[in-house]
Amino acid sequence: MSTTTIGLLLQSIPYLGKKKILKIFTPEHGLISLFTQSTALSPFCLAEWVFRKSPKEIQSLQDATLIDPLLSLRDNYSTLSAAGSIAQDLLRTQLPNKRAPELFDLTLFYLKNLPLNSDLLAASFRLKLLLHEGLLSPDPDPIFSPAEWDQVHTLAFSRSLTAIQSVQAAPHSKIRSLFDERF
Repeated sequence: MSTTTIGLLLQSIPYLGKKKILKIFTPEHGLISLFTQSTALSPFCLAEWVFRKSPKEIQSLQDATLIDPLLSLRDNYSTLSAAGSIAQDLLRTQLPNKRAPELFDLTLFYLKNLPLNSDLLAASFRLKLLLHEGLLSPDPDPIFSPAEWDQVHTLAFSRSLTAIQSVQAAPHSKIRSLFDERF
């Protein structure tokens, strides 16, 4: 039985020569692993994936059709590094077969806008991921000073890209520490 879904290719792991294991984040199936003999697709692309469903952890890829290569993520090292950070956060936190349509949409939105301010948007995504998983409260966290909390609150709770981009000095290392502590 074949299943078709859209998904973001987060990681491509070489396996025994030309074979690969692909880690793909999808809205309906969460994080899935697909085994393929070969594919020309590279990480940070949106594609339609057709795979054979089985009870095994790694499914067999039958076909892939590129939808959006997200080429703007490859324009500079800073943007590519931030995209890698988002991918690693998803690989670390998401489970197979855990539906996450809202998180998928949020991830795609952030990846498409990452070139605007890569470090700030990667930090905001990390906080929104904590919020999505129920690990961030709107109450001030003692790790942050009151001024830092104002910035963090905007990054985590604002629904406006303009408001998020208005943040001047995000406490990146403290946001990373908070994320590492909670996951």
